[in-house]
Amino acid sequence: MLRGVKKKQAILRVIESNPGTGFVDIHKLTGFGHGVVSHHLSVLEKEGSIRINREKRNIWVFQSSLDPNNDRIIIALRKETCKNILAFLLDVHSANFVQIHNTIKKSPGTTSVTLKKLVELDVIKIIHGFPKKYTLKDEIKTRKLFDALIVSYTDELKDRFADTFSYL
Repeated sequence: MLRGVKKKQAILRVIESNPGTGFVDIHKLTGFGHGVVSHHLSVLEKEGSIRINREKRNIWVFQSSLDPNNDRIIIALRKETCKNILAFLLDVHSANFVQIHNTIKKSPGTTSVTLKKLVELDVIKIIHGFPKKYTLKDEIKTRKLFDALIVSYTDELKDRFADTFSYL
């Protein structure tokens, strides 16, 4: 029983220090088996200690004390292309497609799909005109989350790989 409590606490510490972390990251950072992680996530969710955001084949785990309205920004910040776009928009406040594309150095298709997804997630908005520009929906909230979120090197490598095949 005591070992179970220690494992649950270890998993909770990983989640607290890595908001929006995924199942695989928890498994790698704790060294616990898949079944152990799955069991304790289920228990923590039932207790109300964590909140799991499930979409398609992905899960993101958050402390239940965090504002769920920030989930979409945190999830976006865990993906390299999204993070680069948001960082650029934090610096310049608004930019057109060409400026964003040239700054993040991704293909036009990747840039376009990522911008579209960030608009759908209501993280950025379009300023209509010629050319149309993109700006952050809530710059203050995005800056606070950007500054607070620390993504480990392992997460960055995994997210770069995942970013190649999935755009949120």
